Amino acid sequence: MSNMSRPIGTSSADQAGSVPRRTRILFLDDDRDRADEFLMMYPDAVWVETVEDCLIQLEQTWDEVHLDHDLGGERYVDFEREDCGMQIVRWLCLIPRPHLKGTKFYVHSHNPSAATMMVMQMHGAGFHVEGRSFGASTPWFQSTPISEPGIVDKFLNKLARFLRKLNG
Repeated sequence: MSNMSRPIGTSSADQAGSVPRRTRILFLDDDRDRADEFLMMYPDAVWVETVEDCLIQLEQTWDEVHLDHDLGGERYVDFEREDCGMQIVRWLCLIPRPHLKGTKFYVHSHNPSAATMMVMQMHGAGFHVEGRSFGASTPWFQSTPISEPGIVDKFLNKLARFLRKLNG
């Protein structure tokens, strides 16, 4: 696990003369090359490689959490396993996590069906979540506030478009 920090902008605390607030970013991924690339962009991010390490870190408050699904050097892992990113999602959705209510979650996995399941579960639980390919600036899914009228229909339409793209 690597622990690094990245300053961004200023907060209201800065105007009062205190130390600038840093964006707290947690990055779960087992691929060293992706981690190196991510940490070059966000050197203050905390990198974890396992579900266990991620769950320990999630006891704290984070501004952003980036989640991979397939861990341990494997690809296309069954989302029911306990050693994959979906286990993090199950933990997040099991009981309310008020300290993570304002957190932005990003799912970045080469496993599109598992990533879709992660995004759907988190979105349904009211988390702000985006699904995107690693390194892409455009998400394939962005959540909208759960209070918006017609949210379920909009979500299902987005999901259907995504699945049609996957199937060619």
